[in-house]
Amino acid sequence: MNPVLKIDSTIILHNLSELKKLTKKYGIEMSVVTKGLVGYEPLVRLLVENGADSICEAHIQNLIKFKDLPAEKWMIRSPLLSEVPDVVRYADVSVVSEKTVIEKLSSEAVKQNRKHKAVIMVELGELREGCMPDEILPLAETCLSLPGIELYGIGANLSCVNEIIPDEKNMTVLSDAAHDIERTFDVKLPVVSGGSTSTVRMLEEGRLPERINHLRFGEAVLFGTIACYDVPFIGARTGAFTLSAEVIEIKEKPSVPWGERVPAVLPVASDPAYKDQGLRKRALIAVGKQDIRSEYMIPLDQNLKIIGDTCDCLIADVTASDKEYKPGDTVSFFILYHGLVTAIASDFVDKALV
Repeated sequence: MNPVLKIDSTIILHNLSELKKLTKKYGIEMSVVTKGLVGYEPLVRLLVENGADSICEAHIQNLIKFKDLPAEKWMIRSPLLSEVPDVVRYADVSVVSEKTVIEKLSSEAVKQNRKHKAVIMVELGELREGCMPDEILPLAETCLSLPGIELYGIGANLSCVNEIIPDEKNMTVLSDAAHDIERTFDVKLPVVSGGSTSTVRMLEEGRLPERINHLRFGEAVLFGTIACYDVPFIGARTGAFTLSAEVIEIKEKPSVPWGERVPAVLPVASDPAYKDQGLRKRALIAVGKQDIRSEYMIPLDQNLKIIGDTCDCLIADVTASDKEYKPGDTVSFFILYHGLVTAIASDFVDKALV
């Protein structure tokens, strides 16, 4: 059988409810980042039905899938120029950092007789998307001067590439940028979006500047954890996603491979990655890199050790396990956020929403 990704919706909806209570306590709006679900509509629909009134996606194809869901829809990767017509048609909000993108959104919004909301992204050190400080006011002026565009606010992205965490210093920079725009152009920005799941720690401790009024949560809702810190937020539940796969083979084999390797590669005998432990019981399991990488999998059987993986199977040492595995048995794993992205997208993984 195919590997099965089991999704416990009660855990996810609990986390959504807890985060909504937390944000409400501080007068902050939240959007649910659903991009990690790779367009899996049954769960996204369930989130919307249970209080996710704003969702964020990085691919317009997913927002097209969700066009009938009654939620505000964000494109949280700046629109590609080639997809602007669909973005204006199917998204309510876009994050932007380039003048040419804003101009194209304006032109298309006029053509479609729509109003499109723009959130200017500000670079705070993560070195992902975002304009530099001297670009903020000119981009705001561009948004305010063009037809079909509403300057909806400003935002920032942290903790994705270089794991720069939100703190009082960078959140104050964002807050001050909002005040600068408002003073310069005599406007009120509806949204100052202070980041994503890594901001939960500051929110819990009441340390966010008052001007931050919006956050975007993905990992915290789906996994109950705070990005970068790798700990649950207060009141969270974890373990919503488990993956089960079938055992193909159980054999006792030497712990060190033998034979010749490519000459440029370190000889097996000299390779510190291989420690001779004698014969070990090994399980070949029917899930591989084409579905999920093994570093994003945590065995429920704590005595099972993942040795490695190929494109279509995983190899585990089950010598210390209390269970006598045999071909046809299933092995289950908790999966991490980056593993979900590939597992839920794989045509070779069945999904079970429970």
